[in-house]
Amino acid sequence: MIRHRRLLKHLARRAGYEIRQYTPLRSFAAAREELLGRVDVVLDVGANAGQYGELLRADGFGGRLISLEPVQSAYEALQAKAAADPGWTAHRLAASDAEGDLVLNVTADTRSTSALARNERFGDQAGWSPGGTETAPARRLETLVPELLRSGERAYLKLDVQGFEDRVLEGAGGALGRFEALELELSVLPLYDGQARLVDLLPFLAERGFHPVSMEPILLDDRGRLMELDGLFVRDA
Repeated sequence: MIRHRRLLKHLARRAGYEIRQYTPLRSFAAAREELLGRVDVVLDVGANAGQYGELLRADGFGGRLISLEPVQSAYEALQAKAAADPGWTAHRLAASDAEGDLVLNVTADTRSTSALARNERFGDQAGWSPGGTETAPARRLETLVPELLRSGERAYLKLDVQGFEDRVLEGAGGALGRFEALELELSVLPLYDGQARLVDLLPFLAERGFHPVSMEPILLDDRGRLMELDGLFVRDA
């Protein structure tokens, strides 16, 4: 039996997959599913073309989805998906620590677009190099969240803002307390100039009552060094 399991794992890896024993307490996906089961609405900041919203729907989340995306081309794709789902709304907005207009460094792969300039790491990656700038309206979550969330709703905040996490969280102010849980990318080594790192964001979130639940590696460099993690946090009661 052990030999057969090893063979199966070997064949899966050769095909580009990895088979592991499912242990809920060690599973990022299971932790996210459990947290989403506690909430009524997800605010997806940096939604791009709606990939995360599609994932949630495929996983059975039936609550409200509110997506913010500042890049015009990505927003148009997002809006088309949201228009077909009565529980999903989309807004062409960036979240920031100030209200007004925000200049974005747009990349061919719009998922890596950022308000920050990319540093030399992965600069030669296809689709990641800057291809121009675009201006989008920006809001502080502190003023935006009361407009978007309904009274009594239990909410979940997801950030995918390419190095701008600390500015978005600073701009949330007291509204951060409206969220039961938080999901965001955490960089061990910065990919953008002026980006806050994992060691900066952990104490920031702890001071605001958010405790880590699960983390999962999402990006390594060509030497195998860990660059980025996905992190799940729950707000202490």
